[in-house]
Amino acid sequence: MGVRKTESRIPANYQPSDLGEAVVASDGRCALVSFTTAPIAVERNNTYVLFVTDSALAGAVESFEWTVIENVRDPVVIKTRRGTLTYFPEFVGRLSIDVALLDGGGSAQATLSLAQDVVNPSADAEALIDSASNAPGAGAGNPEVLREIVNEHARYYQAVAPRAPEAPDAFRRLTFGFVWDGAQRRTQQARSWQIEMLATALNEQPADFASLAADGVGVSDLRLGLIAMTLPASAGGAPHLPWTELPEPISPRAFADEQLRMAVSALGEPARIDLFNVARFPKSNIDQCARVLEELRDRYFPGASFEDVLTGMSGTRAHWITRHYREGPLKRTGA
Repeated sequence: MGVRKTESRIPANYQPSDLGEAVVASDGRCALVSFTTAPIAVERNNTYVLFVTDSALAGAVESFEWTVIENVRDPVVIKTRRGTLTYFPEFVGRLSIDVALLDGGGSAQATLSLAQDVVNPSADAEALIDSASNAPGAGAGNPEVLREIVNEHARYYQAVAPRAPEAPDAFRRLTFGFVWDGAQRRTQQARSWQIEMLATALNEQPADFASLAADGVGVSDLRLGLIAMTLPASAGGAPHLPWTELPEPISPRAFADEQLRMAVSALGEPARIDLFNVARFPKSNIDQCARVLEELRDRYFPGASFEDVLTGMSGTRAHWITRHYREGPLKRTGA
């Protein structure tokens, strides 16, 4: 299979480190990106994606050989036809991921290595889960989602901050709420399957892309249309698509939403790949979720702080931002 289109470019205006923990080849021809930034939790799947941005190198590569070394076991060698690997570390300690890019004769054309510390899962999260399991009521809600959010994504949502100066705590709490809700909407396995279906559409079956773009993508369940309306196509430039509001009534909204998805699928291939990769990686997905929330606040509640959004009008503002995020953005009846 070699290098797929979806692993042939880093999104415009992004560095590999904007997607996750990354190591870049000294010659800049390829980069390895980890979904989770170390330390990673033991017995938790982590995904690694190899980007080959040099066209000559990409044309020479036919397969990938991954050598995984955990500190107390013999090396594990895994061969793949595409530049992705999901690995389940079994031991606390040091984890080394080495990947060789092989040509058709099995010769390495390039290599990259990433070392990460593997630690025990968050003790605070486990204590909360244990406490909730022994108490009446909803408790921790979904233990697996709590483990994922705390062990894999906490450093990402804790790092978000509004562009306009204000205390960041309310903004982080709002972003966390959307990440938490998004992670509960689909299991990690279901999200991985959806991402692979989108990748297949981009690489092999472009006609399927519009229908697959109907649903939110990634940990914050972020719709590609909203990304296209908020992600600049070039540094300091306009977004890929103009801001487009959908009718609030369900019947005309369905047709307008289909038109928006067709507009996304009509973007050039590099733009569609960029939207996909921003949504694909938890770090960039959460960051773009935050950017969308800020755009929604600025458009529909200008002048309101995020503390006002969370607490003002008995939560009405937060309710409407949620609706815009999940269903629109919407043009409210009479607006």
